[in-house]
Amino acid sequence: MAQWWNGMKMAARKIMQGWLLVGLLAGGCASWRSGPLDLAGRKADPLSETNGVATVLIFVSNDCPISNRYAPEIRRLEAAFGPRGVRFWMVHADPRETAAEITEHDRQFDLRIPALRDTDHFLMRLSHAEVTPTAAIFTPGRKLVYHGRIDDRVTDLQRERPEPTQRDLAEALEAVLSGKTVPTLETPAFGCFIPKLR
Repeated sequence: MAQWWNGMKMAARKIMQGWLLVGLLAGGCASWRSGPLDLAGRKADPLSETNGVATVLIFVSNDCPISNRYAPEIRRLEAAFGPRGVRFWMVHADPRETAAEITEHDRQFDLRIPALRDTDHFLMRLSHAEVTPTAAIFTPGRKLVYHGRIDDRVTDLQRERPEPTQRDLAEALEAVLSGKTVPTLETPAFGCFIPKLR
């Protein structure tokens, strides 16, 4: 009886070790795959390229009309702050959008800022983004210093001003470039909800 019991304990131990190995391998694979990809399918780390100043992630989607109406403002912001050392990235967090569709979308809206696919929502979680468009500013060390709306032109899903009265992203970038603390860490963003992962 004791021999049978010892055999059962050894078998149970081997089963547990096997499940532990499977879990470690699965976790390792998930970790290896996690993170954003560029449109060529290569892993990308936009937050390692701050140039000592700041990185701006702008979450957009191909079929969000609010996001698309911001294309001219996104171009203007990149033209104003890009030469001052701020790096801009367009982030597509809807896993249904293909690289080819994103490329065609950017061509249609004349967006020449590098685009990333955030299919596992890695950047979305870091940036606390839930809708498109949402902007997030990171300074060196991956420090999130601002996240929220680009400006206050859209006050809710039913109302849009002809011109914004508050240019939140631009003001936050000016603070960063001046070495000051960004006065407001978070503002409400209105737009299209980013689809949840299944």
